Amino acid sequence: MKSIILATAAIASIGFATTAHADDDRRRCGNVPIADWMSEADLRNRIAPLGLEIRDIDIDDGCYEVEARNKDGRKMEIHFNPQSGEQVWIDGDDD
Repeated sequence: MKSIILATAAIASIGFATTAHADDDRRRCGNVPIADWMSEADLRNRIAPLGLEIRDIDIDDGCYEVEARNKDGRKMEIHFNPQSGEQVWIDGDDD
């Protein structure tokens, strides 16, 4: 009985570690001071080659969050590192 409880606890802890890791991956922007962020205009220029119709740019979890539509009209939410402009997370509309 004790081994079943220990095994269940071990599996649960692996699940929590995996969940925490996934959240970290979605928020890899770090803790960049606002003074070191690229301007919104620079971000727009950096992502222009992606061919997105930018609807809104906000700040979320220390990242630039861009709400846009792709060339097929699908909604996209993309997080970019505020210092490098690197894309760190994307969520697209599956419709």
